[in-house]
Amino acid sequence: MRRVSLKVLIAAAISLVSLLLTAAVSYVIARDAVNRLEMQIGRSLALLADEMQDKLDRAMFERLQSLDDMTEIARIPANTETPDSLRASLERFQAAYADYSWVGYAKRDGTIESATGGVHEGDNVKNEAWFKEGLEEPYVGDVKIHRREGDPQDKQKVSDFIDLSVPVSNDEETLGVLGATLSADWAEEVKDTLLGSMKSSIPADVIVLNEARQVLFGPDDIAGKTLDLPSIRGARAGIAGFAIEQWPGGRPYVTGFSKSDGYRSYPGLHWIVLVREDQKLAFEPVRSLQRNILIWGALFSALAALLSWALASQLSRPLLQLADAAEGLRRGRQVNFPAVDGYDEARVLALSLRSMLAELTAQRASLAAANQTLESQVRERTQRLAEQNVGLERAKAEAEQATEAKSRFLAAASHDLRQPLHALTLFARALSRRVQAGEATTLVAQMEEGLHGLKGMFDALLNVSRLDAKLIEPTKVPTSIAEIIERVSVGSKVEAEQNGLRFLSHPKDWTLETDPALLETMIRNLVSNALKFTKRGGVVLAARRRNGQRMIDVYDSGPGLSPEQHEMIFEEFARTDRRAGGANDGLGLGLSIARRYADLLGMRIIVCSRQQRGSRFSIVLPPERIVEALPEKSTTAKGEVDVHGFRILVLDDDALIVSALSRDLRDRGNAVFGYQHAPDAAAALSEGLAIDAAILDFDLRDQETGLEFITRMSAELECFIPAVILSGGTDSATLATLAKSGRPWLTKPADPELIVATLNAVIKAGRVRTSEVEERASID
Repeated sequence: MRRVSLKVLIAAAISLVSLLLTAAVSYVIARDAVNRLEMQIGRSLALLADEMQDKLDRAMFERLQSLDDMTEIARIPANTETPDSLRASLERFQAAYADYSWVGYAKRDGTIESATGGVHEGDNVKNEAWFKEGLEEPYVGDVKIHRREGDPQDKQKVSDFIDLSVPVSNDEETLGVLGATLSADWAEEVKDTLLGSMKSSIPADVIVLNEARQVLFGPDDIAGKTLDLPSIRGARAGIAGFAIEQWPGGRPYVTGFSKSDGYRSYPGLHWIVLVREDQKLAFEPVRSLQRNILIWGALFSALAALLSWALASQLSRPLLQLADAAEGLRRGRQVNFPAVDGYDEARVLALSLRSMLAELTAQRASLAAANQTLESQVRERTQRLAEQNVGLERAKAEAEQATEAKSRFLAAASHDLRQPLHALTLFARALSRRVQAGEATTLVAQMEEGLHGLKGMFDALLNVSRLDAKLIEPTKVPTSIAEIIERVSVGSKVEAEQNGLRFLSHPKDWTLETDPALLETMIRNLVSNALKFTKRGGVVLAARRRNGQRMIDVYDSGPGLSPEQHEMIFEEFARTDRRAGGANDGLGLGLSIARRYADLLGMRIIVCSRQQRGSRFSIVLPPERIVEALPEKSTTAKGEVDVHGFRILVLDDDALIVSALSRDLRDRGNAVFGYQHAPDAAAALSEGLAIDAAILDFDLRDQETGLEFITRMSAELECFIPAVILSGGTDSATLATLAKSGRPWLTKPADPELIVATLNAVIKAGRVRTSEVEERASID
């Protein structure tokens, strides 16, 4: 942005103020003067119109008076004149008053006895208005207007203008009527009389209209026309004034108006007199006044600008001297602020700047010394920080490497441990079928229970892996809270009694729209955690309302937690300094999984605990997910799921698992074909081995996975092969691949009954798919 000097700013400010004041004063004066002048011009036209109507009434009164005098001059009431002598008298009267076009005398019966030039003598006019009215009193008729034949423009013209009549009577009776007709020349005479000497000084038009708003005389373009203007409406109401209005033709005029109101005994014809002047010409003095005001205002503003420029130069000179000295100081020159003259403020400013300069010089010296000290300290600390940063980066890299190594170890350990555990689970189930009674049965049951606990630990690791891979998507359906609490209570009560504890449950008949499996896992993990760490007393599982919210509470009488442990226990692999009361401490994943499931379901877990008094874990249910009632369940009885009489291919790189799984399936009455290597299984299928389904390990340690193998073989054999994929790996990448495949899959160690149920489902689905394909083929 371009900088503006102080001199220019002061001059501009004073000029602007002067200009605004001049404009404001000019506007006020001009508006008042213009309004007054416009009013004066309009009133002068209104006054002129009023004077003209007064002249018109006087002229008409004089004509009636002259006609009345004629009755005496001609001695008509004495009845001493013959018709011829009376005609001669009337003609002399007409010669004296040239604006009469006809004068005649009609007897009482309406017969015209004598008339100028003998016109209409002998005619009977008893039905004429001038005769009938003239018998009673002096009469003035309205203007006669007709179209003149042969007029090329067919305009309306005035010929015989007005009929006048007066009664002729003696002392006893009315003898007749003396009538006359004014000619159109009289109208021109009246027009000239109305304007008089003002005709040359005022470029105005005089317009006379009758009471019917018809133009009697005026400019040729409107003569004989009927007009309807605001000025005419005002005059008909008896008001004398002026108006600015648009006339026919679109031109604006200033119009003065007045109405005839008679003179002395003459009542008048109620004519309307208009005096109009072109608005532009009429208000020319107004425009001239406005121009003069603008010119003088501009001259005054220019003079004010010159004066302000001179004043600004005087005011800014001391400041500019100080500014030059300050600029030199900024550039590093050794300068002193000058002692300036002019006005007190500038002198005070110069003294202040000189004092400030002295103080700044002293401070600069002290700052230079302090700066040297600070620079040395900063260098030392920067060096120490650099050394610390190198150590932190090294520690971070080592921590990341340790974490990556731990993840690789857990993944490898999990996979390698799941393989034999899966085989042990299958062998234990096969052994349970062969042991019928005695101590061996108890030993087999205890072995299966231990394997079940070990499987639970692996399932916890699997759930963490699935959560990390974001493979768990809640399926929210109306769920009975009471049923979930009852299911959890059945197994938990037995476990509590085995440890010498009490277990109580208080369900509520609530229905919540949520994922029942995830919610049940959350509750089981909280209850299991409470049973592990409670040595005396018991555990309570209850659904309760508290503070306007619905909650599922798990109370225990265990050792309790310190405040700093309330969040720490929800971290993965977190374990307190107290050991569990069960067979093992677990992996420290139960509460972490419960918290992460709660986040998925839109719930919260709140911990309230006091050391040596116990703890309360509360699941806060979302109120917007509460529904009124649980849908009715199907009452169809489900039969026991089993697989019998099928031909099943088993492919796993672990010979122990192939043996265990084959034995379990054969015990159930199936034909099993077991292989450790994919090429052997592929060769058998290519040579015509017919199977109903396949159970394959995901990681075959060959060039392809079990998923890729079954996909390839289905394509080569051109038929869909139902299959269940078993995986010992639980890393995020493996689980994501299985989830996207569309094939049923389980993680090792898998429960034998779950394997059978899944296998049964895929066989049924495969048969439905095969029948649909055959049906489409038959249609084609």
